[in-house]
Amino acid sequence: MKRKLTAAILAVVMTAAVLAGCGSGEGSGTTAAPQEETAKNETEAETKAEAETPAKTQAAGGQESKDGPTIQMIVMSINSEYWLNVQAGAQAELDKSGGELIYTGPSQDGDIQGQVDLMENAISSGVDGIILIPVDSDALVPSVEKAEAAGIPVVVVDGPVNTDKVTSYIATDNEAGGRLAMETLIDLMGGEGKAVIVNALAGIPSNDGRGIGAEAAAAENSGIEMLETLRGGDQAAALSNTENMLTANGDVAGIFAAYDRGAIGASQALINAGLDGKVKVVAFDAAADEIQYLENGVISALIVQQPYEMGRMAVEYINKALAGEDVPKEVATDVVVVTKENMDDPEVHKVLYPLE
Repeated sequence: MKRKLTAAILAVVMTAAVLAGCGSGEGSGTTAAPQEETAKNETEAETKAEAETPAKTQAAGGQESKDGPTIQMIVMSINSEYWLNVQAGAQAELDKSGGELIYTGPSQDGDIQGQVDLMENAISSGVDGIILIPVDSDALVPSVEKAEAAGIPVVVVDGPVNTDKVTSYIATDNEAGGRLAMETLIDLMGGEGKAVIVNALAGIPSNDGRGIGAEAAAAENSGIEMLETLRGGDQAAALSNTENMLTANGDVAGIFAAYDRGAIGASQALINAGLDGKVKVVAFDAAADEIQYLENGVISALIVQQPYEMGRMAVEYINKALAGEDVPKEVATDVVVVTKENMDDPEVHKVLYPLE
């Protein structure tokens, strides 16, 4: 089943940071000596290369397997904890067939060209299948269609690619999830007050969908006044944006954070302002810090997806496609509303901690 790799998977030098919000820091006013600057640049380059080099996840037992398929996973960013759960589910399923998982992604969120380059490298290397979590719905279309034309099944996870040339699309119904999050937040707010959405930069399909669903739910409630959406690429941006919003709107009653790092940054801002527990927070996903904030009462509820199951299903469908079997073209996975009161229930606990 497994075709021989024709080239090594290449590390991609990332130049764009559309979503990461990574600005250049201000200097101290001193200039490093040429030797010091050269050493600094070499160290930074080595660190960057380590972060962006594709990581091969080996089959159970620690030995690199040659029996099953080689599947490359291309995530939005290797810096997000969320994608590690997708990776874990994929690896668990792949271990059953003795295959190999190659985990890759840009080091910076929003690096569209980085994802395109990784797709092209995967195709030229002759992997057996690709799991893609796309940064952009349109930019990845040519690469996806090229892979499918080469006989490489592509399962898209989390957000869509605008082509029917995909093996399967597995995702949360993000608009429905955003609506559920806002409805939960409105209930916690008692049906009235100012609310705000903390979201990623525009253009990420999954995050955009959550915002659309949340705004639609808020529009149906006359007692809710929505503030302008706070957009940023990372935790630091969410922290800064939320702090500025709190300065201008000390009476805000609720926050919906549409992604994990947005939730963590917004929660930090509330703690810094002494408003933790007073402003209701509903957030997507279940990063370790988010769970801790839920336990501490900073976050009131989490809308938890099932990334482990998404990764497992993605490998299952690639294996079936390679065997010539039909697979579902589109699958919507469920979300679970997790609160401090139900987080220890066995079924909810399993969703929070899929690796246990």
